[in-house]
Amino acid sequence: MSAVIVTAADEGYAELLRDLLNSLAVHKAALDFRIAVLDLGLTPSTRGEIEARVDRVISPSWMFKPHAKFGADAKYLSRAARPFLADLLPGHSTYIWLDADTWIQQRQGLEWLIDAARGVDIAAVPTLHRAYSLRAQDISWLRERYAMAFGIGLANELVQQPYFNAGVLAIRAGSGLWKVYAERFQSALDRWQGDFLSDQAILNAAIVLDRLAVNRLPAKTNWLCHLALPLWNAKTKLLTEPALPFEPLLIVHNTFDEKQREHILLDLSGQPRQARLTRTAIQLLAHSESQ
Repeated sequence: MSAVIVTAADEGYAELLRDLLNSLAVHKAALDFRIAVLDLGLTPSTRGEIEARVDRVISPSWMFKPHAKFGADAKYLSRAARPFLADLLPGHSTYIWLDADTWIQQRQGLEWLIDAARGVDIAAVPTLHRAYSLRAQDISWLRERYAMAFGIGLANELVQQPYFNAGVLAIRAGSGLWKVYAERFQSALDRWQGDFLSDQAILNAAIVLDRLAVNRLPAKTNWLCHLALPLWNAKTKLLTEPALPFEPLLIVHNTFDEKQREHILLDLSGQPRQARLTRTAIQLLAHSESQ
């Protein structure tokens, strides 16, 4: 059975989705995976274009009990669908979730995700790196999301644990995660307080409370750019970790709110470059410096 890579997008994320698909295409034959896209509001023309490039395009529906705040809003479908990926796409050995604002810089990131999912409940990347800058407001943000789902008492306990970003995940077909993730999701929805649906908080709670087996991958497998801008290696034409030994990033996650924003990227000698963090922009930068 093959692995399947799943992502989701509406029309606002269409350009990011194209970047992700372009970054996957060069590795698809070598790693023998399939690609599926959850359509959260693509235009008919964009959907037709995407259907020609991937193995499945699915329009998901709300799979929990009806919910007044979240059930009818398409933007929450990708979050609510994640506990049910094995049901939506049966017959695969491994389910890899990649947010549409991620892209593959090096194949090893995909290889690690596939390998790391074997024999555990989930392979994921904790929000930990010596270069990351976590502020008090980041911890407050996390506590609020736990509290919306589980109440402040449990939130204060959970916030002490390492936090896994849900934008890059790998889960094997027989994982114990699927059942407990869906159950805790529904339980959280039944008591939800607040206007933001955080599937990430529910996933992290399930990992801790249900003592799931996790393979923890290094930060370069899901680099959270808002916590530390990458550096630019002008020799290799790759984005790297912003700390010695400046290892190249494997999967870049453009976690800024403004995805097309330009940033000042320093090279390894401290010289600035101005570029967006999309794959297209980084390829243009590499091409311009190869002339």
